[in-house]
Order: sequence, then C-alpha cells, then structure tokens
Amino acid sequence: KMSIVTDIFLWLLIETAFGFLFYATGCMLLKVTTFGSYKMEFKDYASFKQRKSKKVVPVIALGVGFYITMITLLAFINS
Repeated sequence: KMSIVTDIFLWLLIETAFGFLFYATGCMLLKVTTFGSYKMEFKDYASFKQRKSKKVVPVIALGVGFYITMITLLAFINS
C-alpha cells in the first residue's frame, strides 16, 4: 500500500514540474514572438502549482509542441 502512495506522490510531483517547465517554455516563446508584450500569469513555481487554470493549457501545449519539434528535428538531423 505504501508503494501506491509513493507512486501517486511521485507522479504528481513530476506532473507539476513538467507542467511548469512546459508553461515557462510556452511563455518564453510567446514573449519572443510578441516582442515582449505577452505577460506571464505565473512568475514562479509556487504560484503555478497553487493556481493552475484552464487558461494556461494552450501555453503548456505550445511548450510541449516546442520540445516535440526539437526532438523530431534532432532525430531527423542525426539520421
């Protein structure tokens, strides 16, 4: 039973950390493409973890898409 609790805790920790990483990447991309006019909703990990909302899902998707594109490009270049 303790293993299930540990697995759930670890999964939640990893999900939140990757969510913030993808959010920060998406915000960086939006900030670059809008020449600095995009404002980040969350400035740090603690506020992100505390108040995730549905408004950040597109920004997280943009961050995930960036990493998928980079991995695909690296695989294509190295093949």
